[in-house]
Amino acid sequence: MRKTSLIFSFFFFLACDLDFKISKKITVDEFINDEMKSFNWSEVDQFPVFENCTQINETSKKNNCFIRTISDSLSLNFIKNDLILNRTLIDTVFIKFKVDKKGIIEIENIEIGEKILPYKEVINQSFVKTAANLPKLYPAIKRGQEVDVTFDLPILVSTE
Repeated sequence: MRKTSLIFSFFFFLACDLDFKISKKITVDEFINDEMKSFNWSEVDQFPVFENCTQINETSKKNNCFIRTISDSLSLNFIKNDLILNRTLIDTVFIKFKVDKKGIIEIENIEIGEKILPYKEVINQSFVKTAANLPKLYPAIKRGQEVDVTFDLPILVSTE
């Protein structure tokens, strides 16, 4: 009798365990809210990519190619500019620009030091010209979706 009650108790607890397994179901809204909390909005999976950088496989080199292409193009545009100065200027310009979901570059803000403030319009025009002449640009990617991304680009302006 004792063995029978032990076996019966064992099966009873095993059956009870199976009956009380309840999986928590969540709604789509709860799932999305949980995902949004874990989502890092300040990083993208892939920087915007210029057409001349697409053959590069390593992400960090591709990102460097993006920045280098903009910097080199802007430097060339400043060199070609016919602005003549009768003094030496060295200052840093901070250009904040956005690359939208379509791969279009837009200037959001230009921070210029006091020394070169009179040349703000020339710097602005040079950046607009540079942006217009850049190679085809593919937008940044976050979780497989094209996203807007903003950059702060420091540029050393030197007339030496």
